[in-house]
Amino acid sequence: MPTSAAWPIESPMMMAPSPIADDVIELPLLIPEWQLDALENAAHERNMTVGQYVRRLFSDMFADQRPSNY
Repeated sequence: MPTSAAWPIESPMMMAPSPIADDVIELPLLIPEWQLDALENAAHERNMTVGQYVRRLFSDMFADQRPSNY
């Protein structure tokens, strides 16, 4: 029987440097299909991509926690 990997699993995608900026990482996201559909619809209504919309959600959610140098 195979053994299960320890959590968290270090993915090369998560560890690779970003071509955009040194302080940006890729965040794999596992969500139910209905949530992806909702994200796509919400993003489309705002003329945004899903990636742009998710970044906006995170930015709005953590706006009061943003370090002063950002």
